[in-house]
Amino acid sequence: MKTQDDLIKWANEQREEALRQVDLFSNGGVKAQLVMPDGNTEDITAGVLSHQRANVEAFTDLVSALEK
Repeated sequence: MKTQDDLIKWANEQREEALRQVDLFSNGGVKAQLVMPDGNTEDITAGVLSHQRANVEAFTDLVSALEK
């Protein structure tokens, strides 16, 4: 059974990973591409970046709520 401290630790780890990805994708050095079965590609970097920023916020809020 997970304790509240375990959940806080996990949420902080997830937040740190999301922050790492925001850093990677926001400086222009890393791009995300979706490759379709027909070989066409689509740049999805903006979507990945938006998703990871939302993750940072969600995990920050979760830790805050768990620590109360």
